[in-house]
Amino acid sequence: MSVEETGVAYYGVMYPDRAVQDFEEMIEYGCNAVLLGWSEFDAWFWHPNVKKLIQEAKNHGLKVYVDPWAWGKIFGGEPTSVFLQNHADLRQISSKTGKSLPSACFNTPEFRQYMVKNIEKMAQETETDYFFWDEPHYASFWRVETGTIEILELDDWACACELCQKLFKDQYGYQMPTEMTDDVEQFRQDKIIEFLDEISQAVKKTDPKKGVCVCLLPMSHPLIGITNWEQVATLQNIDMLSTDPYWVAFSQYGLIPSGFQEGINWYKETLDNLIELAKKHRKKTQAWVQAFNIPKGREEEIVKGIEIAKEKKVDSIFAWPYRAGEGSILSSDRAPKLWKMIGEAYREIIKAPKVKPQRKPK
Repeated sequence: MSVEETGVAYYGVMYPDRAVQDFEEMIEYGCNAVLLGWSEFDAWFWHPNVKKLIQEAKNHGLKVYVDPWAWGKIFGGEPTSVFLQNHADLRQISSKTGKSLPSACFNTPEFRQYMVKNIEKMAQETETDYFFWDEPHYASFWRVETGTIEILELDDWACACELCQKLFKDQYGYQMPTEMTDDVEQFRQDKIIEFLDEISQAVKKTDPKKGVCVCLLPMSHPLIGITNWEQVATLQNIDMLSTDPYWVAFSQYGLIPSGFQEGINWYKETLDNLIELAKKHRKKTQAWVQAFNIPKGREEEIVKGIEIAKEKKVDSIFAWPYRAGEGSILSSDRAPKLWKMIGEAYREIIKAPKVKPQRKPK
């Protein structure tokens, strides 16, 4: 099998006639799929136009993934959460400090109902091909402070709210500890898997033809909440396993060794683990490459990542985000140049002519 699709994450444009120009550029740059970052604000404020965006993408022959982008701040992404704004009392609680954290507790019925209702609505009213669960994690994995990402200590985990404490005691027969024990780690994983299963079922019950993809953070850090990928892979309603081993970013965060070769080796190993697990459970595979915040001179590394994913014959390759984040806080140093290089790599995969750049790379 060879790569079936090449795609890019897209967000921020809510007028379909304007987005059409971008969809046409994506196709020129070798994309046959697009992931729409769908924030809570988009769902509330822009719903009619979001439906039209999806239809326009479909009209142009693009496969469409819809990503509940940063919903409840338990999925990856920069947007703020309308739910947290309206439900400050349903936030995750730190086991160390007892303070509320900027993420929804996904054990609360209110948040689950909120997710299910919006997912069902989107599944009913659009021709979306896939729903995409983006980096599901607990609040205590990392926080953004003064513009940098801070990885927290192991004893500062969540969620220790009253409901989670009750659920833990019901399951284990004793009071939830404040330290990260084996039982706490398993409980947290069980609950996040239960949540993913519920929202995946919501998709399938609404329209069994629609796919579900879960993008797993590329490590098994206990604070994330998912340390055993196989428990996700066994879910019947998950069709595709995805991961995003962004070696440039993760080396900057101090989570993997710095250096190109070390990063590429980690990338390869992570993809190998994903592919092996997917084959075992008959799931499709998706690999992401980083197109955001790439320093000048490191663009070739991203092309190398695409080539590796192609060699490993994953089903789907995506880059985050469109135009390498140009004009945003995620902008790569030479965004136009990187976007052009990604386009050339994609078009090599689908055997199309080279990209004709619309703008001169800087």
